Amino acid sequence: MRTREKLTPEEKVALALELIKRERSLDEIRAHYRVSHTTAYKIRNTFLEGGRAALAGDHPHRRAQDLEARVEALEELVGDGTSRSRAQQQSRGGMTER
Repeated sequence: MRTREKLTPEEKVALALELIKRERSLDEIRAHYRVSHTTAYKIRNTFLEGGRAALAGDHPHRRAQDLEARVEALEELVGDGTSRSRAQQQSRGGMTER
């Protein structure tokens, strides 16, 4: 249906807000932004999900920091375990240099 480039983030926000406000019909909004019914509602739903997550304190930046901290902790565990395991194997003569 689209005859132009993808919507910008600003256009997506505007489209979502227009659908929420209901000041114009869906057909008018779709015609203005040149999107399908499905695309219009996907944009609106994504916008609402982001708002819900933000209000619940589930910020993507915070999640990324939490994941990075978990990865670092796991890397330390794996690194410590690998070091101990290699040291034990070397003391037993089980590991050779390549």
